[in-house]
Amino acid sequence: MNENKQPAQGSESWQERLLGILKGALISIGALLPGISGGALCVILGIYKRIMALLCHPIQEIKKQWKFFIFIGIGFVIGVLLGAKVIDKFLEANEAAALFLFIGLIVGSMPGLFKEARQQGVKKGSYAALVIALVIMLAWMIPMSLMGNTNVQPSLLWWVICGVLWGLGIVVPGMSPSNIIFFFGLQAPMYAAIGNLDLSVILPMGLALLATVLGLSKGIDYCLKKQYSIFMHAVIGIVIASTIVILPPVKVLIEPGYTFATGLSDLMIYAACFLLGAVAAWALSRIQKEEA
Repeated sequence: MNENKQPAQGSESWQERLLGILKGALISIGALLPGISGGALCVILGIYKRIMALLCHPIQEIKKQWKFFIFIGIGFVIGVLLGAKVIDKFLEANEAAALFLFIGLIVGSMPGLFKEARQQGVKKGSYAALVIALVIMLAWMIPMSLMGNTNVQPSLLWWVICGVLWGLGIVVPGMSPSNIIFFFGLQAPMYAAIGNLDLSVILPMGLALLATVLGLSKGIDYCLKKQYSIFMHAVIGIVIASTIVILPPVKVLIEPGYTFATGLSDLMIYAACFLLGAVAAWALSRIQKEEA
C-alpha cells in the first residue's frame, strides 16, 4: 500500500468500506486475544503507518482521511463486542483449553515477531534488552503468583489498567497485553462485561485506551524510529515472560490452589488447541506486508 496516495474523500466504494470494517474488527479481536497483537495486525493489514499518523497528528489526519478511520472504528467496535462474547463462552466451557489455544497463538506468532524486530537489523544490545525485559517481568510476576496476588478483585482502577494495556497493544507491534490480563485473572470478568455492554467497565477501559494511544503514540513512534531493534526485542522479552506465567503447568507450580484436568482426553484437547493456535498465528504472520 502506498501511504502517499490516499483515496480522495467520498471515492470509497462499498467494497472498500466493508474491507475497512473487516480490518477494524480483526484488529480489535487481535487486541482481545493473547498472542495476537492489535498493533501487529495493523502492520499485517497495511494500515499501521496510517494509524500512527492519526495518533501523532489527529486533527490533520482526520481532516484528510476521516471516512477511512470511521469504518475502521465501526469494525473495531463490532469486533470487540462479538469477540468478547465468543472468548467468554470458550473460557467458561474450558479455561485450560482456551489457555493452550492462546499459548499456541503466541508461540506461532514468535517467528513473525522476531522477523519484525530484525526488520532494520539487529543492533548491539538488542538481545540484552530482550533478556533484561524477560528477567524483570518474571522477577515481578512469579513472586506475585507465589504470594497469591494474581487473582485481583475487579475495580475501576484495574479496568483503567486493562485499557492502558490495550492501548499499548495497539501502538506497539507485537505487544500482546491480554497475556498480562490473564495473569491477573481479569480475563473472564472483562470479556463478560464487554459482551454484556457493561458501561461501568467499557467506559473506563475505553477512555484509558484512548488516553494511552494518544499520550504514548509520539513516544512509541520516536522509540521505533531511533531504537527499533532494541525496543522490539524488549517487547519480545515481555511477551515471553508473560506467556511463561500463564502456562497451566507453570501456574500449578507458582499459583497456590491452581489445578487443571490432566486426563488423556484432556491432554489431547490441549494439544489440538495448541496446534490450532500455533498454525493460525504462523499462517497470519506469513501474509504480513510491508507498508510503503
